[in-house]
Amino acid sequence: MLSCNSALVAIASEFVGTFEPYQSIQLHPDKEGGVWIASTDKGNCACIAYDRAGHGDRPYYLLPNSELIKSCRGIKTATRTLTIDGLIGKVTTYKKNSSETKEIPIHESSSDFPDLPGAIKGCLDYWETKEDQTASAGRYSSSYLQRAIKGLTSLNTSVTLHSYTGGPLRIQESSGNITILCMPQTAEPIPEVPEWLRKYSQLKPHI
Repeated sequence: MLSCNSALVAIASEFVGTFEPYQSIQLHPDKEGGVWIASTDKGNCACIAYDRAGHGDRPYYLLPNSELIKSCRGIKTATRTLTIDGLIGKVTTYKKNSSETKEIPIHESSSDFPDLPGAIKGCLDYWETKEDQTASAGRYSSSYLQRAIKGLTSLNTSVTLHSYTGGPLRIQESSGNITILCMPQTAEPIPEVPEWLRKYSQLKPHI
């Protein structure tokens, strides 16, 4: 059995791959409490999340389906939890004065999950050997970033992002003919790598 924030599962479903072994979402309980939710599409992009309130007695490698993901998506007026028990996923929506549970059949992947923790460990080891490139990080409006990337991808599906110390985030597609600058809302200290991400990097590959 495993239970976690369903909205994190829905977000992770956006980054699964088309072919094995990248089709599944990793739901891995932390022995000290909490659940990691992770996915990757062959290494082009990866999503790693951590639900501190989650819990479970074993890992699951969930194959997402449209009905499940639609039910899992987060909404502003309530919280949702996904509980997996056997081959049934139960999505419970908690509103202010009531709750509603929907049961959906689930399927697990028969393939080994990619060694994403190992890749993350490599990143952490690399970051810790390099000096910070900037003293601060900008906090940016997600709506501006979405508009910028959506606009640029109408020209090219590949974009580059580069932030200037104390300045804007430069978003550009490969032709170099157009650049979008997103000004930071505030300058923030570069955040520490979350401890839960370090712990995730120590997970052993599932065999």
